Amino acid sequence: MTEILERYVAVPGGRIFTLQWGEGPLFLFAHATGMCARLYVDLLRPLGAKFRVVAFDARGHGRTELEADPAAIPVDWHIYRQDMKALLDALGGGPVRLAGHSFGATSAFETAVENPGLASSVTLIDPPFIPFAEASAYRAVREASGAPSNFMADRAARRRGSFPSLAAAREAYHGRGVFADWSDSALDAYLEGGFLPDGEGVRLACSPAWESTSFRGVSTTLEDSMKACDFPFTLLCASDGSTVPEREEQLIAAMHPDATVLRFPGTGHFLPVTHPDLVRPYLERMP
Repeated sequence: MTEILERYVAVPGGRIFTLQWGEGPLFLFAHATGMCARLYVDLLRPLGAKFRVVAFDARGHGRTELEADPAAIPVDWHIYRQDMKALLDALGGGPVRLAGHSFGATSAFETAVENPGLASSVTLIDPPFIPFAEASAYRAVREASGAPSNFMADRAARRRGSFPSLAAAREAYHGRGVFADWSDSALDAYLEGGFLPDGEGVRLACSPAWESTSFRGVSTTLEDSMKACDFPFTLLCASDGSTVPEREEQLIAAMHPDATVLRFPGTGHFLPVTHPDLVRPYLERMP
């Protein structure tokens, strides 16, 4: 079995925690809000036969060591794109295969658009964004007050941030909420990568306040990024509770008729965790 190495990568302001394995062209994977790199190992492990795989913990998540104070960091995803570019520079630069799930997908795509030539291709798995027709209004409120209405942000702010043990956290999560249809191994991977020691107990590495900030910072620029995109990409969407509305799916497909745009029946937003065998082939064939 391929050995997965834990490596910290120095970037301006701190260090980014990565999992690395395999040989070949560089493949970088970005996780969802509130999650961590380790959650996606089952999905990504076989790709090491073809690529040099790097999965990383974003700022304010997992074991990455970068400032994540909601009071000090602007409420948008620009800083995540800066971090991704800094990580890729430290890893040797592009061209790179970029892929991600949820906020990691949107961030990867917009990082590629902002840095021409960085990505040879991008795969987006159920990327979140404000619907195109509503984006300007949401952005205006966020720029004026920093706190536009956002259900996911409000819910994240109410999450319990600490537990007496990982076993207690596991009992609280198992079979509930977004974890309802996760395998035991997926939940254990999240617990291992997404919690840190806290005195005699454990705490979420991505604090409820930071997770809330991240949700509120959701992209309002994906339409412009799609218009500016000049590289091949694949868009994979869930059928239930997807972050990609059908209208935007159709608009994106019309903008880029050569792109692969698919919606998988019977899947939810966490399809790369619950259905890795459906998603993996699209990652393996990235040009």
